[in-house]
Amino acid sequence: MLSKICIVAGFMLCTQFSFAATEIIIRKDDQSPPPQLMPNRIITETDIPVTATVDNSNLAVYFEWAVGEATITVYDENHSVVYQGVADTDSDLNIFIPSDYWSAGDYSIKISYGTTHLIGDFIVED
Repeated sequence: MLSKICIVAGFMLCTQFSFAATEIIIRKDDQSPPPQLMPNRIITETDIPVTATVDNSNLAVYFEWAVGEATITVYDENHSVVYQGVADTDSDLNIFIPSDYWSAGDYSIKISYGTTHLIGDFIVED
């Protein structure tokens, strides 16, 4: 009986995850100059107030707090711009970009605000 419950639970989890959004790892862009470090301060990846996910229909960018205007640019694997827009994070911290018309392949996202430049890589699947 226990094995049947485990099998059913496994199928349910697999089904749930097949429709779930994939998290995009956002990191600081190495091309920008390194920030000046303050004494006794360590900059970690948790200092990045931006997370992003992608699913079959949307690329979602979430800001933990307002950073003013942020430019969001998405590139395909040929380095062609497939989306570019400016988000006013003072009025909305959650940005949803339709991705359902993008071809399957590798993409990158660049998010810039103030002197901060962030990047992330993701895959759009059929």
